[in-house]
Amino acid sequence: MTDLLWWVFASLAIGGGLGMILGRSPVASLLSLILTFFSLAAIYVLLGAHFIAAIQIIVYAGAIMVLFLFVVMLLNVRERETAPWYLRKARFMGGVFALLFFFIIGYGIYAFAAPVSAVPSPLPSITGIATLLTTKYSLPFILTSLLLLVAVIGAVVMGRRQDPETGEEYTVDDSELV
Repeated sequence: MTDLLWWVFASLAIGGGLGMILGRSPVASLLSLILTFFSLAAIYVLLGAHFIAAIQIIVYAGAIMVLFLFVVMLLNVRERETAPWYLRKARFMGGVFALLFFFIIGYGIYAFAAPVSAVPSPLPSITGIATLLTTKYSLPFILTSLLLLVAVIGAVVMGRRQDPETGEEYTVDDSELV
């Protein structure tokens, strides 16, 4: 039963990833990414990593996706225009080659993977993870936080509106939205 659930959630994760890449609107792509995050969390639960599954849902499907959604709404991204016929064929062929590439990589991992040892490794505790984050991995943790801060500041700067005639910044009133 666990193998069947793994295949179901793996298929959902791959489908959500493809939906994110091939989505017509940014909001649809974000919803597909949320499906991918929840599918990965379910796979973590099947593997017995309940803490990582909870962090996956809280941090990625919760906080990061809300941040992405705000950036999309702030930048007011429009839907793509219809591509010319030659780009549509190129996009299809790119998808075919990407699927072929992932199939070859997956087969290589399956065929040449080393056998898994029969001795289970001890599961890390929350205290152990916190200790590692604040001691050994403190620099990458801080750099990741700074990277996210720079991304938010960049989104705010890119989302500022300017009057095309005068070049002055302005805010959007509720009366302009109607």
